[in-house]
Amino acid sequence: MAPRRARQSRASEPALKIIALFLTSSDSRWWFILLNVPMLILCPIAKLDEAEAEEAAEPLRKEWYVSGFLLRSYPIGGSLKVGGDKIPDTTFDGAMGGGLKIGVFPSVKSVFGGEVELSGHGGSITAPHTLVGNRGRSAQLDRTQFNFMVNALARYPGDSIQPYAGIGLGFSVLDLDGQTESSAGILEPDGFAGFALQGIVGIRLLVTNHFFGFVEYKPMLFTGKEGDRCRVCTRYSCRQLPNCTTPPLHSLNVQSHCVAVGVGFRF
Repeated sequence: MAPRRARQSRASEPALKIIALFLTSSDSRWWFILLNVPMLILCPIAKLDEAEAEEAAEPLRKEWYVSGFLLRSYPIGGSLKVGGDKIPDTTFDGAMGGGLKIGVFPSVKSVFGGEVELSGHGGSITAPHTLVGNRGRSAQLDRTQFNFMVNALARYPGDSIQPYAGIGLGFSVLDLDGQTESSAGILEPDGFAGFALQGIVGIRLLVTNHFFGFVEYKPMLFTGKEGDRCRVCTRYSCRQLPNCTTPPLHSLNVQSHCVAVGVGFRF
């Protein structure tokens, strides 16, 4: 048995000499690279952890933020009138949209804050042809709606999860493309402007000290009236155009559920 072990030991000597020569050769530094690969991987990770620690050690004093979001509207009801004549069985279709928000809290631990919101979405307004007396009623309109809101918010200022609620007041501008049929005949409505009110319930997830994502639900109410094409207003006064007859004006009320998903940056 001893001679066999000796032969095996002598057989392995050339391989050991080759490995030793490779590791000590001045022309071969692959061993140095291989030994440092783990360090090359771990050092950037350590730097990121160190940066996150420094960022967390210096929290934001006053919290300003900018965010963008995608929006889906789900109308639940409303009414469309022409000169006080209601068009029956009017339905409102939802649509995708989006918006931007700029907000502020006095500090990262503040409960109350505010934001300005600009959003927009599309949709359609339809009503089947219905006879009322001897006159038909119907609607086929495509709408584009822009909302400008000022929101007051209250939140729980958690370190990673922040539920919040609020209320928003503002105005909306609608552009309508299509026509309606009512007791006033067939008309093509002009642009709308009106009052908007919304509630806000949401939750925000802080990914880092600066970046966050959020989801919110917003019930919204719009009520407005078509602009008078025969009345021109400037900054200081309004006047009626000569030889212009105002047609029956459209009025609109819409209640909607809205769901928004977005991301933002705090600074």
